[in-house]
Amino acid sequence: MRIVGNTQRLNNRPVSAETSSSQPIAPAALDDPALKRADLHCHSRFSVFKYFRRANTRDCYNPPEDVYRLAKERGMSYVTLTDHDSIDGALYLLNKHPDLNDFFIGEEVETYFPETGQRIHIGVWGLNEAQHREIQRLRPNIRELVPYLKSERLLFGINHLFQNYRMKNVAARYIAELLDMFDIFEVLNGAMASFHNKMVHQLVTTVQGHGRHISMVGGSDAHTLKHVGKVHTVSRGETVTEFLDSIRRGDCFAWGSEMRFRELVADIYLLAIAYQSEARSDFFSTDYNAVDKTMQVAARLALIPTAISGLPAAITSLNYLKQIVVTKGISLRFAKLMDEIKVGLILPPQG
Repeated sequence: MRIVGNTQRLNNRPVSAETSSSQPIAPAALDDPALKRADLHCHSRFSVFKYFRRANTRDCYNPPEDVYRLAKERGMSYVTLTDHDSIDGALYLLNKHPDLNDFFIGEEVETYFPETGQRIHIGVWGLNEAQHREIQRLRPNIRELVPYLKSERLLFGINHLFQNYRMKNVAARYIAELLDMFDIFEVLNGAMASFHNKMVHQLVTTVQGHGRHISMVGGSDAHTLKHVGKVHTVSRGETVTEFLDSIRRGDCFAWGSEMRFRELVADIYLLAIAYQSEARSDFFSTDYNAVDKTMQVAARLALIPTAISGLPAAITSLNYLKQIVVTKGISLRFAKLMDEIKVGLILPPQG
């Protein structure tokens, strides 16, 4: 079953005369007890905002155990954490609850094209500590990282394809190279604009229609507890290993709906409040020296007028608008773009 469901319930099977891309998903399919669910993209408080690490700012303040509990309450069969370049949250949870058999380690890895500095975020699932260490060593160069992931037969895929895309890069070259590297694409991200998700979905289904194997997955990209599990991947498997193997084969679909724009803005302010709420514990913590604590106090003081001024909302608005502008531009020249991509690289030769 290859279906992707977003707010418009787009069918993820290759479009043909027999199947429409707007065909609704049958309720019976979703009620099948053999289908299992997992949010493949969610964060915990171990996702540190690395650009201000000494100020102890985080991308998320969710305790790992709360993420796990809410994911299970919201119907997830399996649970993972995909913190930014960290598996500490996953290890914390497993150390605290060693008997969990429905949890697996995940990670969102930030890597780069060395010649352009173009950032790419990769979801990696089912890894261990040794693999994490090697991933962190190799991640500055995507051309070294991806071959390692393949050699280890790790399950990995590209997240929010166009979020960090730099328009100065040649789109056809960018897309062709990523299609050559990845067999799994996140086509439904809960924190992305719906237009972004539709564009990724259109790209992948077009390539699938020419016989290229690509698995489509989804995740909430939740940085607050409210959104955990609201976008997820559905597949089959009575164990974690079977579930991940089904995704590798493409026997999966994404389901859920994106956040509204106002929810994205609200999340930014919730993160700011959470940061302020930890001021006392950070100040008395022995984990930080005097310089660190001074920086933390300064950051928290500066955050107050910044939040009041509306700057976080303005930055969120600009990022959201950029997603739409980039993907709209690609959409308008989609047919030409696909012609420019080297056919032999991603598609079988045409008769």
